[in-house]
Amino acid sequence: MLRISSVWISLLLFTLPIVASQSLGLWLAKPLANYLLEQKVAEIKQALEERHKELDTALTEQLAQFDFDCGPTDMALLRDPRYYSAHIRLQGLTLASGASCSSLGPGLPIVITNYQDDIRLGNFGLTATPAKFNTEQDLVAYYQSGENIAYWVLDNSWSHQLLQHPCANCFYLEFSEQDPEVTTTYFPRGDKTIKSEEGRRSMSFTDPAVLTRQTVWAGKALNQYALQQVRLYGLWAGTLLGVVLTTGYWLLRNYRRSLKGLLQAGLARQQFIPFYQPVVDSQSGQVVGFEALLRWQRGNELIPPGAFIDYAEEQDLILPMTSQLLEKVIADLPRLAPNQWVSVNIVAAHLEQSHLHDLLQRHQWPSPARLTFELTERKPIIDIGAASNQISALQAKGYHFKLDDFGTGYGGFAYLQSLGIRQIKIDKMFVDTIGTDDLKRSVLDATIAFGRESGMEMIAEGAERQEQVDYLQRHGVHLIQGYVYAAPMPLNKLTLWLLAWQQHHSKAA
Repeated sequence: MLRISSVWISLLLFTLPIVASQSLGLWLAKPLANYLLEQKVAEIKQALEERHKELDTALTEQLAQFDFDCGPTDMALLRDPRYYSAHIRLQGLTLASGASCSSLGPGLPIVITNYQDDIRLGNFGLTATPAKFNTEQDLVAYYQSGENIAYWVLDNSWSHQLLQHPCANCFYLEFSEQDPEVTTTYFPRGDKTIKSEEGRRSMSFTDPAVLTRQTVWAGKALNQYALQQVRLYGLWAGTLLGVVLTTGYWLLRNYRRSLKGLLQAGLARQQFIPFYQPVVDSQSGQVVGFEALLRWQRGNELIPPGAFIDYAEEQDLILPMTSQLLEKVIADLPRLAPNQWVSVNIVAAHLEQSHLHDLLQRHQWPSPARLTFELTERKPIIDIGAASNQISALQAKGYHFKLDDFGTGYGGFAYLQSLGIRQIKIDKMFVDTIGTDDLKRSVLDATIAFGRESGMEMIAEGAERQEQVDYLQRHGVHLIQGYVYAAPMPLNKLTLWLLAWQQHHSKAA
């Protein structure tokens, strides 16, 4: 199978989001351009509303105070900062008498006599400064009081400022009458060529206060700006996502290389296998059964249980490990002699709930006479009632249970009474006291006496010397498990060992 270097994986995880974000830019640029156009229309609409509100207030107050004689009062009003504001370029009066004045002093030659093309609303009207040399015209608002006229040349710089943001030459603005039959365009602002570009788009809104319709156009420049923005933000987002993915990959890689991650990977790869250690009847020399001990075959490395069992129990991984082990034991049983049993270790959690029951049921209750279970005391049984019910149900199916590590854990004698277990395994810790002055040897002797008086089947595990076997045999313990006979081994080696054992005892007989 092709294996890709972690460096290449990191590089791909970092670069792919960046490449993808740049490709998505082609799809997202148009929606962004439409959004920017909508935002620009909203900005212009808001600016117009604020402008109209300020002008309406100022003009109404100013008109109420004009004497229409270009005298001191009129000049003061024309130059008053409250009325001569950022919205007004200049203002003035044209009197019925022919006299005129303005905020600059003398009157200006602004002639407002042709109302045919003007936009009128009562005494107010809108017109434009005269066109000349194809330059932009200014909007002129005026008010007619009899034969007197007050006029205001409005500043159009606000529209230029709005149209240059967020990008130069991206928008074109024009004013026209609301009447669709009238095609006259007033006061175009911005790059007029946008209106004739391919792929252009526009949005319009009306201004009831002045009977005008404003239309904002956008074209290639906005599309290009939108594409640049999408790619720029996509680059940042893609880079951030690439960093997150790369960091996540290395964290996951390190996690998988941590003990928990390695154990989970081992489960997924079926790396937990049984090693079988024989149990021998020291009287007859017959191999009566085996304990299936969990081993972790990680590549060419064989990891002993002491390196991971306690941690696996803490992380709730012992249940799936036991399931994997049991499935392999069930598959191995046909390769062993029919009169030989195999014992599998279980923990409290297997019996406090129906884990073991359900597992055996899924396998259609395999070999009850040959498959036995050893309940370890490493963790206490919290729900004794539930465990007792599970054991009783499985005993009814023909399965047998032993109490492993007897005398070293939490339950001991109480478990024997509560759970109905009739077989015990004497722990190596006590077997090691044989031939020594260790005070625990009295515990060994007491345990053997208890088992003998109670009619318990006893197995001594961890025997390493013939002296220990002889002592146990003299005290009535005949089933021995330990290195004195054989180390735990895989099934293929066990088969060879059994053949050699049988040949040896046949010759001895």
